[in-house]
Amino acid sequence: MMRHLRSVWIGAPLLAAAVAACLPAGRATAAQPIHFLLIQPGSPGTTEEAAPLIGRLANYLAAHLPKGTPVTGLYLNSVDTVQAAITQSHPRFAIVSLPYYLEQRAAYDWRPQLATRPLPAGQAGGGRTDDHYHLLVTRSNPAATWEKLTGEVAGTLCFTPEPVARLLFNRPAAALPFHCQPTDRLLRASRQVARGELAGLVVTDEQYTSLMALPEGTSLKELHATGPLVPPLVVTFGPPDAPLEAVINALRGMKNDPSAHDLLGELRTDGFGPIDSAALERIQSEFEKPSGRTR
Repeated sequence: MMRHLRSVWIGAPLLAAAVAACLPAGRATAAQPIHFLLIQPGSPGTTEEAAPLIGRLANYLAAHLPKGTPVTGLYLNSVDTVQAAITQSHPRFAIVSLPYYLEQRAAYDWRPQLATRPLPAGQAGGGRTDDHYHLLVTRSNPAATWEKLTGEVAGTLCFTPEPVARLLFNRPAAALPFHCQPTDRLLRASRQVARGELAGLVVTDEQYTSLMALPEGTSLKELHATGPLVPPLVVTFGPPDAPLEAVINALRGMKNDPSAHDLLGELRTDGFGPIDSAALERIQSEFEKPSGRTR
């Protein structure tokens, strides 16, 4: 939902600190607060930049809940801060990247409810129902396959190196012939690839589209890619109760709600829709095999 190349998310298209957005001030209420997390490891920006957007999403959801139900949200782009945030704020649901979901779903009893529909860069409608991860190298790189590549490979995906290694290369990270280096500065990294300072980049579909539309993209080529993957997921912590069902319904209805149009645009998503359950089950099963996954 937040842009990956200089802006906010979700897909992508904010640091770990409280980004709160509550219902308008009013009399005290006994309604149980609903706190949510937006977990996008490596996504750019600051807490201050994210605060208005997270606040608008929280207020939108609050308007679809019983009056007086407080809703707050927190953006996290560092995996080191997630556990503390969960312990302190007791979130009820999260919007989370696929790699981090795969890595932590058992620890937090995450139950997938919806999938995001990320918008391709520059597209006003028609969100994607799947995603792909790509390995990009300079056009002059002689490596015929990823197995021949050595050195440093960078990307925001490298903030979750183990699941990404298994998703993209069907290997544990330690078994790769190169090292996966986290970076939240993809444009700079693409220039480093062109100069031979980095061996390659690993990117999502949205990042790939954005990079290839820039002058820097003319020096890059795809060496390897995954098959279809599911986009970032909306998950609940444990099975949803009635208030969470209301949240899920509100998210599901955003695509057809004119009042949510601008908010979805800022989130860089066409809305929230059904999960391809068969694809997710296959990805989870293959990810958990000792050798990794996926094709």
